Amino acid sequence: MSDTSRILKELVDVQGINVAVCVGRDGFVIDAASTGNADADAIGAMVSTGMGSAESVGRELGVGEMAQAMMEYEKGIVVLSALGTDALLAVVASSDANLGNVRLQVKRRTADLVKSLS
Repeated sequence: MSDTSRILKELVDVQGINVAVCVGRDGFVIDAASTGNADADAIGAMVSTGMGSAESVGRELGVGEMAQAMMEYEKGIVVLSALGTDALLAVVASSDANLGNVRLQVKRRTADLVKSLS
């Protein structure tokens, strides 16, 4: 098992996290882990577009580089994080997940994921 796979599996082992996908900026999935049958390719394509938009907002508002973005939906939460300049992390969690813990777990693993991809 690669380091990237191991780290993504650790994320989905966190209570409330259902999917963790590492995706290139081009939208192609690098690696993924899931507690179910998530369509990692579809997630990858969607989050690469969403991340580009989120980063544009930061540039236009002059608030710097994006560290983490979170979107809350009726049935779940999506947390996006940049992994250097070439990749992204998308985590999908249930709506009743502990949001603070999800964000903390993503933040804790970001540097390790960047290292595993280099």
